[in-house]
Amino acid sequence: MTSKTPCSEDLAGCLVVCLLAGDEAAVEQTLRAAFLRGLSLPLASRDLICPALDEIGEMWLRGEVSVVEEHLATSLVTRVLRRITAAIPSPPPGAPRLVLGCLAGEYHELGVKIVADVAREAGWAVEPLGANVPCDALVAFVSQRAPDALGLSVGLSAHVVPCRDVIVRLRAALPRLKILVGGLAFRRDPALRALVGADACLSDVVALRAWLERERDALPEHGAAPPAVPSTLPVELRNRVHRSARGRR
Repeated sequence: MTSKTPCSEDLAGCLVVCLLAGDEAAVEQTLRAAFLRGLSLPLASRDLICPALDEIGEMWLRGEVSVVEEHLATSLVTRVLRRITAAIPSPPPGAPRLVLGCLAGEYHELGVKIVADVAREAGWAVEPLGANVPCDALVAFVSQRAPDALGLSVGLSAHVVPCRDVIVRLRAALPRLKILVGGLAFRRDPALRALVGADACLSDVVALRAWLERERDALPEHGAAPPAVPSTLPVELRNRVHRSARGRR
């Protein structure tokens, strides 16, 4: 198990208290203090945010806090991180592309949002699909967009088999697609990793950042082709989209 960075230890308990108090200003002050001490976004996520939310989740399971307080904590972190990460620059032209999402039945998307920000910092163009993405729609979207990599978040062990099935279908459609998985299901039971057939199963965003940097450097200089307009659009609308894209160049 990875130990916490020393500069985060005294902030961990403080973050839990601020979240349970619903004090958004104090949550932001705590997280900004972590960044001022030199913590990167991946380290702050691994050593502060995830442990704090995990602890509140355990408190909910024990009946010590309500589900409303648990949801509020997630909402506070989401809003504060949106402000803190707003300065992350857009990826350069030709950046490798990463699609992120949670499978159908998975509603906790904060992890996907954090991963998206970490990936942007690492020089990737990111398409976050959010929570509860139907499997057929996910396969169709990824097959049509043909990104360089796909990341799937799985929180419930019952969704490991559907995750495996989606990966099998995508392997057939896009043999070169890099696929990584993560989430609470794999953190709690590492043995599940062998069942899904992904290229990587990453337990935290520090490891994810290293993986993204290695893959970015290994890809061709210009990455994947630009995302395409959905083939299901009516011809008139497709032409309008193409004209608009040409006008922005």
